[in-house]
Amino acid sequence: MIRIAYIVTRFPKLSETFVYREVLELRKQGAEVECFSIHRPLPEPLPPEAKALSQETTYLWPPHLLRFLLGILKLVALYPGKFFETLTFFLRRAPQNFSGKQRFVLHFLEGAYLAHLCRQRSVEYIHAHFANGPSSVALAAHMLSGIPFGFTCHAQDIYSDPLMLDIKINRAQLPLTISQYNREYIFENYFLQNRAKLRLHRVAIDLAHFRPRPRAVASGDSPLLVAIGRLVPKKGFIHLIHACERLAQRGIAFRCQIIGEGPERAALQDAILAAKLEDTVSLLGAQPDVKKYLHEADIFVMPCVLDESGDRDGIPTTLMEAMAMQVPVISTNVSGIPELVRHEQTGLLAPPEDAEALTHAICRLIVDEKLRQELAASGRRHIELHHDLATNAGLLLQNILRRSSSRDDHTDSRYDATIANRISRWKSNRFAGNMQASFA
Repeated sequence: MIRIAYIVTRFPKLSETFVYREVLELRKQGAEVECFSIHRPLPEPLPPEAKALSQETTYLWPPHLLRFLLGILKLVALYPGKFFETLTFFLRRAPQNFSGKQRFVLHFLEGAYLAHLCRQRSVEYIHAHFANGPSSVALAAHMLSGIPFGFTCHAQDIYSDPLMLDIKINRAQLPLTISQYNREYIFENYFLQNRAKLRLHRVAIDLAHFRPRPRAVASGDSPLLVAIGRLVPKKGFIHLIHACERLAQRGIAFRCQIIGEGPERAALQDAILAAKLEDTVSLLGAQPDVKKYLHEADIFVMPCVLDESGDRDGIPTTLMEAMAMQVPVISTNVSGIPELVRHEQTGLLAPPEDAEALTHAICRLIVDEKLRQELAASGRRHIELHHDLATNAGLLLQNILRRSSSRDDHTDSRYDATIANRISRWKSNRFAGNMQASFA
């Protein structure tokens, strides 16, 4: 088939489960995927399949110093001109402050080592998740080795930490982003040589894993609200706590579980105590398996906001997981979320940072069982159509196969024929029916 290098900042990571699931699905469909990570995993609970991947991942930093230096020296010996040309390219585009220069030089060196490893392992294509550090490393590896590369940009890497985003899109064989909102933002803020090159590729989930099951409701149970995500400002969990305070003041029975860990934990706990909600609102910390909490949920709430830096969520994967399990969802009209949560069609939307509107949306779903059921069913259908992992990974693989024929912007006809044969074999082996398009 094809050997692909996947490069991310930290792998595996509990808040980025979509990356390792994409890797596993690509392997299932016949690709050979080598996993690379700039940094080692955080000390957090991980599912068994993620732990297994961590054992085979190559970590670039901190490096095994001797191997790192020998790999770079071999590359310099093979391509001295290209090595110093690429280093100059990175230095000229780095910020003028010392920390910015240091960051760009580190990405260049990591990319040089990645280029060496990819040559050793016969990698034919490099794909990075996130358009900041990982795609900088992939760009350097591409410039030094000629191996085609692509990347997927999500949110923080566009809105608060973009690094040479326009350059990367112009140079990549397959630049992708997860929402139409992102595409329009990039079109408005960056000059692209070819706008059509930046394609939409939606994050997807395993529908066999996240599937609806009948929920046994105990007599007298209050409705359960569930929220899942890192405890950071852009998730907006403080506004969910304010909404819960309003629900309690109105005498509405409910329970609320917030699952995740992060720097906002102390502030959220203080808000819970100040509102006297400690008996109804719980901070459960990070959990390796969110499915059991979604199975028990009556309503899923994701009150996302723009934080002070301008950072925002792309489209939270947990919203997709809840919808796939037929849990009715409430979120906000931030970023690409309305492309997933269509107001009164696949869920409810409230303005960001509006606790009163969020309270009203929760009340609607608590009292209106028919609306809950309709939104839950249409939410599942939407996920099946647009966010199915097998379908979207298959289309990603097909596009990688097509673009991996481009090395250093020139084409070898024999290599093209090989790629065409691969696509033909993959299509016949993988799918007999039509696939729903995730690219646009």
